[in-house]
Amino acid sequence: MVNDFLKKYQEELFSEKIQLKEDIDLLETKIKEENKFLALLEESNESYFKEFTPRDINAKNNKKAEEIRNYLSELTNELDVKNNKMKFYDSRLVEINALLTNTAVENKPEKINYGSGDFIENSEVADLKQNIYDANLVDSLFEIRNLILLDPYRAQIELDKIISQL
Repeated sequence: MVNDFLKKYQEELFSEKIQLKEDIDLLETKIKEENKFLALLEESNESYFKEFTPRDINAKNNKKAEEIRNYLSELTNELDVKNNKMKFYDSRLVEINALLTNTAVENKPEKINYGSGDFIENSEVADLKQNIYDANLVDSLFEIRNLILLDPYRAQIELDKIISQL
């Protein structure tokens, strides 16, 4: 029951993390575009004959450049907030994974000693072990599915690890 709750919470955090990653990527793209536009405005303000003229040639460009600087600072602050949220989600997911592995270890089936000194597993214990192995495999595959969008290289490594264990 607790495992089900933890798994659902983990799924929810993964989906929120994926959405947050998309938002962060969008913000980074906006920041890059605004920086390029700001560089173009500043380049247009640096005309060669500016020093020889007694008036301000590009007042509109200067005003627009200041607006873009303010907007960039807002975007940077928003990006910092989202990065902090991402760190929070990462730490929560690590905690949940630790809790799930601890509960899986606590539910680990025991070998039965029948007195001869040899440990013999009965069929119920073997079936329980197989069910736990299948559940762990499904959980691992689910985690990999969520990793594919965030980190495809890590997902490939995790899949290779699972295949080598089979």
